[in-house]
Amino acid sequence: MSIFSHFKTNLQKTSNFLSFNILNSFHNKKIDAETLEELEAVLISADISMDVVSNLIDSVRRVKKSEKNVSAMVLEVLANEIESILKPREKLLIDPNDNTAKTLLFVGVNGSGKTTSIGKISSKIGNGKNILIAACDTFRAAAVDQLKTWAEKNNNDFFKGEINQDPASVAYKASEKFINEKYDYLIVDTAGRLSNNTNLINQLIKIKKVITKKIIPNQIKTILVLDGTNGSNMIKQAEIFGKNFDISGIIITKLDGTAKGGALISIANKYEIPINYVGLGERVEDLVEFNSRIFSRSILNLVE
Repeated sequence: MSIFSHFKTNLQKTSNFLSFNILNSFHNKKIDAETLEELEAVLISADISMDVVSNLIDSVRRVKKSEKNVSAMVLEVLANEIESILKPREKLLIDPNDNTAKTLLFVGVNGSGKTTSIGKISSKIGNGKNILIAACDTFRAAAVDQLKTWAEKNNNDFFKGEINQDPASVAYKASEKFINEKYDYLIVDTAGRLSNNTNLINQLIKIKKVITKKIIPNQIKTILVLDGTNGSNMIKQAEIFGKNFDISGIIITKLDGTAKGGALISIANKYEIPINYVGLGERVEDLVEFNSRIFSRSILNLVE
């Protein structure tokens, strides 16, 4: 399956909603105040923020009214405009040509898919790289076991503390092991944080602080994992985590299970943070590098 087909097939909930309703709004109709109002309602329903919707509506308003196939032209204009918003957010998280040692610190709210994303990414790194996985969610034995299963599956080394041990102390010892044994990657899993829980956020800040005592900051990337089914709630999470951490990149999971994929566009428009991967299913290969053109055309059910 091509990468385009992969996106298109697994983003059907969003694309079916958007394309069906947009085509229906402009079928045998012209671009006027009524159809633009219908388009606005469709875009907002896909969890695209109002500021982005306004820009998209303006771009459609400029379409020549003499255009015969108005529906097709509207979809093309929207795809191009969305791509222009998303393009600056494309950035690789894993560069196969970069041999410097790296630390990836994963953060996010409960259930966003951090642990699974770690397992999939460590599988993708491969190429003989030595990877140390550190389980710093010390409050849930099940989370530690899940991460250990991924580590064993990928032949990665695994580091954990005791249940209910201070997560920062586990992170510090894992950082020491990473340095002393010359690993290529240290990947740190953390407990799910409610983004409005100050105590838990402070604990996460402490974890990052102790890591920087052993590892220079420019070798540390903080990755925010967002659950795509949360729609516009992802924007608030990005705001809170972005306020407390220097977020290096975003992974948006579970986009195959929602019609609210438009929220990704809102995040890209509001925050200058790279979107590294999107989750399009449960398999390792369903965590795919973000591509602005393919995403923008897929969610509108357009051909490559």
